[in-house]
Amino acid sequence: MLTLSDNLYIGEGEIRKCYQYPEKNNLCIKVPHEHITQDYTYKEIVYFKKLAKRNKTKYAYPFYSDFHGEVETNFGQGQVFDLIKDETTGEISKTLEYYLTNNTSIKDSLLWNSIQELKKQMTIHKVFTRDLRSRNLCCKILQDHSIQLIIIDGIGHRDFFPFADWFTHFSKKKIERTFKKWHFTSIEEQRNFLTYN
Repeated sequence: MLTLSDNLYIGEGEIRKCYQYPEKNNLCIKVPHEHITQDYTYKEIVYFKKLAKRNKTKYAYPFYSDFHGEVETNFGQGQVFDLIKDETTGEISKTLEYYLTNNTSIKDSLLWNSIQELKKQMTIHKVFTRDLRSRNLCCKILQDHSIQLIIIDGIGHRDFFPFADWFTHFSKKKIERTFKKWHFTSIEEQRNFLTYN
């Protein structure tokens, strides 16, 4: 059993708390809140197992935090994921929400280009998300100060007939709907969405 403590705490969302993996700086552990059912976690794991069968060397960059199994902790069963860090500082990457609401150090044009690139990669490789909130996207700053957006939560979908997994036409339409639903038609729209929600 791994022992997690407050000094390893990174942050939390509606579903899970996130901790640094002890002695593994490139990984984190997400522990579901007590009210979250195992069914939610199970569906996510099933989707990641499906993704694990793919040839990820074809990805332009690793655009989602990958799953590395489960582990028992003092706070309960946790899921292990990549921990996204900036190449420039080695610090844990901030979310897109952070840069849109609290920090203007990155130009909007650079953020918008990274959003478009993420959308492109998701479409090409048929990777979907249930919850494309800007707090679920990390802005990884590379050595050349360019940005890669990494999905850190909400991977998967609930389609009973997963046509989007098989056919490019349906996957493209699905991703278009997802970006529109979560107000990613422009930086201005996303910023307004964050202001009033």
